[in-house]
Amino acid sequence: MIKIRELIRENCVVTDLEAADKLEAIRVMARFTCSIGGLDRAEEVTAKVLEREEEMSTGIGFGIAIPHARLTGIDRLYMAAARSAGGIEYDSLDGLAVNLIFMLVSPESIPTAHTEVLSALSRMLSYEEVRRGLSAADTAKEFADILAKAEEKYVEAQ
Repeated sequence: MIKIRELIRENCVVTDLEAADKLEAIRVMARFTCSIGGLDRAEEVTAKVLEREEEMSTGIGFGIAIPHARLTGIDRLYMAAARSAGGIEYDSLDGLAVNLIFMLVSPESIPTAHTEVLSALSRMLSYEEVRRGLSAADTAKEFADILAKAEEKYVEAQ
């Protein structure tokens, strides 16, 4: 199984995301996620995420959004995380603004890995102590470390 701590390292975290709305947040996160992996496909990622958003918001509640897309022609998963101190209106399922965004871009050829990562991330973020820790993290490194510890405690220990 793919480890979230291998996908989200310190260089994959923005601790001060500023976006006026959901669309801008998705565009910024698509550019950032693609830049991590050297992918020149941010517009395609944005379009695919927006298609997904039309079906159902990836704002899952508790101030969290997990926008995701699957692409042809890539060979691994890419993931980035961001925190917005002020919150972003995101049409979340619970109506709350989003403070934590995790974007996942994965190959169409491995849908199981895509689903496993989304499931593991959702499980970790279901714990208030994890959400609170991520919201309070002072640095990108601390943010990534909190995720790694949560994965060990709530995903691997299960």
